[in-house]
Amino acid sequence: MDSAADNFNLRFEPADYRVRMFLSVDLSGSTAFKNSDSGEDRLDGAAPKWVTVFQQFYTDFPAFFRTEYQQQTNGTVGNDGCPKLWKAVGDELVFCGKISNKKAGAVALSSFINTLHRYREILRASGVNLDLKGAGWLAAFPEPNRAVQLRRANGNPDLLSASEALEKCADESPFDYDFLGKAIDTGFRVAGSAKPEQFVLSVQLARLLANTTPGFGFDHAIRFDRPRSLKGVNRDEPYPILYIDTMIHLPTEEARKQERQLLGEDAAPDREQLAKYLEAYCKVVGTEEIMLPVDNNGKQTGLPESYSRHKEMIADHLSQEQGREFDGSGEDEAAQESDATDALEVDDLTPLSSDDD
Repeated sequence: MDSAADNFNLRFEPADYRVRMFLSVDLSGSTAFKNSDSGEDRLDGAAPKWVTVFQQFYTDFPAFFRTEYQQQTNGTVGNDGCPKLWKAVGDELVFCGKISNKKAGAVALSSFINTLHRYREILRASGVNLDLKGAGWLAAFPEPNRAVQLRRANGNPDLLSASEALEKCADESPFDYDFLGKAIDTGFRVAGSAKPEQFVLSVQLARLLANTTPGFGFDHAIRFDRPRSLKGVNRDEPYPILYIDTMIHLPTEEARKQERQLLGEDAAPDREQLAKYLEAYCKVVGTEEIMLPVDNNGKQTGLPESYSRHKEMIADHLSQEQGREFDGSGEDEAAQESDATDALEVDDLTPLSSDDD
C-alpha cells in the first residue's frame, strides 16, 4: 500500500505525539541592499542584482542544508530526515522537520548552523553586502500546537485536525500546511532577537540540548544573555536570550571576542547549571518540558500531560466524524467547510515574522 493510501486510511485515527523542529535563516541587511547602487545594478540583465541574489539564496541554501545534513546523519538519528522548507516569509526561509530523538535534533541544528557559515562565506566572496542570522525552536503536536491543512492533493477530502493522516502528511509536505500555537508564535518572537553573531534558541530547544551528557556529539556551546520581555510571550515575563555563537567569517569576529574577554563574558555557562536554570524558569511560566530519547536506540520517554489529557477527546471527536461520514450526514457540511478552506489565502495564515534590520 502506498503512502497516500496509508494516510487516507488514518483520517480518523488520533495523531501520535510528535515534536517538530523549526529552523529559520534570514538575510540581514536586505532592505539596505535592495536600495543600494550595488543592489540596483542591472548590468547583467533586465532584473536588478538583488533579485538574482535572492533567487540564489532561495535555491542554494536549502540544497546546501540537505547536503550538510546527509554528511552528518547516521544510524543513531533514525528515519526523520532533513527538515524541509516550510515557507518563505519575506527575506526569511523557515524549515520544519519531525525529530524523534535528541540526536536527530542535534544533527539538524548543527547542519543548519554549518550551512549558515558556508553561505556567509559565499556572500562575502561575491562582494554582496548581506549577512545571515538564524533561530531554532521546537513545537509539540497535536497538543498543544496544531497543524492546519492549506491545500488538498488530487481532489482528496480535507484531513481532520489532530488526525494521524493530517500529521503524517504535514511531516511529508510541510509547505502545504500551516502550524499554529503558542510555541510557533514564541519561536517567531525569539527569532526577532537573532543577530548575525547570535543564532538564538527557544527555551524548550536549549533545555533539550542542555540535558545531554558529555560525548553526546553536540559541540556548540549554549550561551546566555540577559532576559528581556517578548511581546505576548509568557505574560511578558522576561524571556531568556539563549544562543549559539555564529561569529565565524564576520569582519567583527576578533573585536567581539576581545570585548567578551574584557567584560568577563568569554566563557559559556556550564550545561548542567544552565539546565537547572531553565527548569526553574519553565516552572515559573508554565512551559512544559519536551522530552525525547537520546537517540534512535534510546529508551522511549513518557507522553506529556498536555497530549495524554486530550488524546481521548480527540479520539471521540474523530470517531463521531467517521460515523457522520459513514451515514452521509456530514457531506453537506464537509462541502461547505471545503469551500471555506479553499477560499483562504495562504498569506492569511502566515505566522509572525522577525523584522528586517
